[in-house]
Amino acid sequence: MNSHLLRLFFFAVPIVSVFSSNALVPLVVLVAAIISVLRGIETKTIPSFTRNQIIIFSLFFSWVTISTFWAISPWTAFKLDLRLIALTIAGLVLVNAVTDLDKETRKRTANAVLLGVVLASILLCIEVFYQAPITKVFKGKALDAWVDPSRFNRGATFIGISLWILCAIFRDRLSLFFKLLFPFVPIVLLYFAPSESSLVAVILGAIWYFLFFRSPKRGFQILPVIMIVSVLAMPFATRYVEPLYDAKSSHSIPFSAKHRFFIWDFVSSQILKNPVIGSGFDSARDYPNNGVENYVNIEPNGNIRAVGGRIISLHPHNFALQVWLELGLIGALLVSMIIWTVFRYLKSRQLAERIEIQAMLVSTFIIALLGYGIWQNRWFVMFFIFAAMIPLIQQQEHQDNIGEVDEYGA
Repeated sequence: MNSHLLRLFFFAVPIVSVFSSNALVPLVVLVAAIISVLRGIETKTIPSFTRNQIIIFSLFFSWVTISTFWAISPWTAFKLDLRLIALTIAGLVLVNAVTDLDKETRKRTANAVLLGVVLASILLCIEVFYQAPITKVFKGKALDAWVDPSRFNRGATFIGISLWILCAIFRDRLSLFFKLLFPFVPIVLLYFAPSESSLVAVILGAIWYFLFFRSPKRGFQILPVIMIVSVLAMPFATRYVEPLYDAKSSHSIPFSAKHRFFIWDFVSSQILKNPVIGSGFDSARDYPNNGVENYVNIEPNGNIRAVGGRIISLHPHNFALQVWLELGLIGALLVSMIIWTVFRYLKSRQLAERIEIQAMLVSTFIIALLGYGIWQNRWFVMFFIFAAMIPLIQQQEHQDNIGEVDEYGA
C-alpha cells in the first residue's frame, strides 16, 4: 500500500512545488502520517530510525532547544523548534519508507518522479512565460491580473535540484553524449525562471560536474571538506565583503547581490559578539540593528537607490551565517557533523562515484548560502524530499565499493 502512496507522492510533489511550495509541508506530514498508520496496521509496529539518525538529530535539536532560552523571542523560537522536530520526524519516516522499498518498486517510483518533474517543468514554463494563467484561474483573480514571477522561485529551485537526482537515477540509460548534455538542462530551465540564486547554484553544480566527471571519487573526497570549511569560516570570510557593496563597487554587481553582501557584513560583525553560543534560535528575525539600513546603491544610470527597513529581513540569506548568529560555534559544529554524516550515508549506499549527486549537493549548498532562511518550513522539508529520492538510485554492486563502505564504518 505504501508503494502506491509513495509513487503518487513523488509524482505530485514537483507539481505542488510550482504552484504552492507552502503546501509541501502539510503534504510531507500527511504522507508520513499515512505511512506510519499503514505500517502499524500491516506489521503492528511503529516507524523506527537508524542509530545515526537518532544520535545526530538528538544532538542538534537538543542544542536548538537549549538555545531558545536566550533567544530574543523565546516562546516563538520554542514553537518553531517543536515544528521543526515534527517535520524532521516526518521527513525521516519518508526517507526510511523509500529505503525499505524493493528494487522493482523503486524503479516504478523513480519513473513517477520523472513524470512529475517533466510535467512540473512544462507547467513552470507556462506560468513564467504566459503570466501565470493556471495560477490566476485557481486563485480566482482576474485573467489580466499581474502575478509576480518570483512566486515560482521555490518551484524552480525544487525542479533544478530534482533534475540532478534524476540524472543519477537514470544515468545507466544515458549515452556519454547525453551525460555531457544533461547538466545544461537545469541551467536552461532556470535561465528563464525568476530565481537568480537557483541559476547560480545549478551553474556551479554543472561546473563541479564537469570538473570531476572523470574523477568522481576525488570530488567526493574534496566536497565535504569544502562544505564544512565554508560553514566554519563563513563569519570570518564575510568580514571582508565591504568593497563589494560600497559606493565604489562595480555597477555590474546586481543590486540584490550588493544587498546580500551588506547584510553578511553586518551579521558577521554581530556573530563575533557571541561566537560560542550565539544569540539564540530564530533570533535573526528579531535581531536589533539600530533602526534602518544606511546602505545606498548607485545604479549605472546614476539613480540612487536606498534600502529602508531592517538589515536582517527574517534571515541573513546565508544559512551558515544564520546558524552562527543563532546557535554559535556549537551549532556550526553540529551542522558540520550533519554534512559529514550525509557523505557517510552516500558512501554506505555506494554513491561515491555518482558525480550527479555531488552536483546536486553543490547546488543545494549554494542555494542555502544565497537564498532562503534555513528554518523556513517549506525549504526545510525540501531537504528530506531530496533525501528520500536518494534511495531510488540503484546501487552499484562492486567489491571495491563495498570496501569503501567499511572504510567509513557505515
